[in-house]
Amino acid sequence: MFFAGENRVITDIIDLGDRTKLRGQMVVIGSGIAGAEIATHLARHGREVVLVESGREKLEPSIQALNDVNFLSKRHRELNPNSHYQRYLPPELRGVSRVRQFGGTSNVWTGKWKYMQPSDFETKPWIANSGWPISFSDLLEYYRSVAKAYGFGDLEAEAMRPEIATLREKVAAGGLKADSFYWERTPTRTAERFGSEMRHSKNLQVVLGATATELILDASHRRVTGVACRSLEGRELIVEGEAIVLAVGAFESARLLLASNRQLPGGIGNEHDLVGRFYIDHFKHDTGTLWWGPLVQKYAFEMQYWPKPRFCVCFMLDDATKREHELLEHSLFLMPIYEKPGERLRRILQGRPACRDSNGPIAAYRVKFISEQFPHKDSRVKLGKECDPLGQQKLEVDWQFTNHDRRSLEKALQLFTQRAEKVGIGTLDFGDNPPRLETMSDAAHQMGTTRMASCPKEGVVDTNCQVFGTENLYVVSSGVFPTGPTYSPTLTILALARRLGQHLLQKIPTSIGAE
Repeated sequence: MFFAGENRVITDIIDLGDRTKLRGQMVVIGSGIAGAEIATHLARHGREVVLVESGREKLEPSIQALNDVNFLSKRHRELNPNSHYQRYLPPELRGVSRVRQFGGTSNVWTGKWKYMQPSDFETKPWIANSGWPISFSDLLEYYRSVAKAYGFGDLEAEAMRPEIATLREKVAAGGLKADSFYWERTPTRTAERFGSEMRHSKNLQVVLGATATELILDASHRRVTGVACRSLEGRELIVEGEAIVLAVGAFESARLLLASNRQLPGGIGNEHDLVGRFYIDHFKHDTGTLWWGPLVQKYAFEMQYWPKPRFCVCFMLDDATKREHELLEHSLFLMPIYEKPGERLRRILQGRPACRDSNGPIAAYRVKFISEQFPHKDSRVKLGKECDPLGQQKLEVDWQFTNHDRRSLEKALQLFTQRAEKVGIGTLDFGDNPPRLETMSDAAHQMGTTRMASCPKEGVVDTNCQVFGTENLYVVSSGVFPTGPTYSPTLTILALARRLGQHLLQKIPTSIGAE
């Protein structure tokens, strides 16, 4: 194996000679959560790795603009420097859900971590195209390994904590579930977490400013022999390896597979016209209010958001209810709104009880209501006619929802309102703006465009994230999710990346002379 140059460090494509060729045992495309995890994991275990990233260490608007897509139906949130959303970010990233920069979309990550649950992997007869070809038990050791390595709180121990167990029992009596997620004090940014390791690794070279534009196949069309990369400055690069991992988002992985159509007219992995299809996100509404009830008053400490790091609680309808009414997953996340001095005085004068956590008395809770999306074949991303500055076809995004989505949302809201009141969580109030699919936003959780399946007629990648019809091409992102329950996909992405890393360690032997 060889690298261009003497030092294996973070370099820029413009510092390499034109039409340079690099070679490693492994090639990883993308430096976000999944890419950084798998590249460093492989390098630590003696594999020679080349990691290619479209962005640079600082955000460059011209490179970020390569993410631009054309929406054919419902639109997503877009850049809005004045938005109330993501106020913790610099203005140039507020509302952005896909980032071309060293560290990828981890640069806008909020730091919420949660396991998927066993039922999330199961086929649901009332939801066509549901079910994963792997089970919760297949990922559990990787969930645990990632949580330990990254220093997350122990979600399994938290579930057994007496206060949480009691709360779960009380809401279960009313047909609801309570579940926990972990919220980091400082969100994981892969450029910060892995930057030093990447700069000093003897087995890893990172190339910035290099956008992957085509996957080059051998004569059999079953093996990727190289990745063609370009920069906005006109520099070109070919990266070769024994295994290629696409660790970019659901949009970018589908786009690269579809755009690699010079040798296969429909693109790679697309024999059954499934690349880009079954696109799903989460529908989100975040302007509702919960007027707290006695149960929340008693367990307010379990639901506070600050200080971090901490565990927080969310609520869902129980599995029996979802079966009975043929519902998708829907969740309530509650953020405390603390009393202002005038409100506190009025409460005291009126003799009303207080709801209090460690930060003070709570007036109400802001409700974030999240809905799962029905996996629908015609909800998709595809190549359009318009091209970007690199000459690559832009994506067209046709984000569609179904009558099943609408019915499930309406019924879930009705049941949540009734049951939250009944068990003592409180009164839900959506005012003049109740959740509706037409007005709800995306949750920046793009999933499903390269879905995992048991056979090529049902998906794009197999249970090892290997693209059907290829021998050495893999996708590791939320694009492989067949379905997406209502919480952040990031921990599951990391678990899949670590699982794929272990698979590749067994498949690709250590190079001679590697550390």
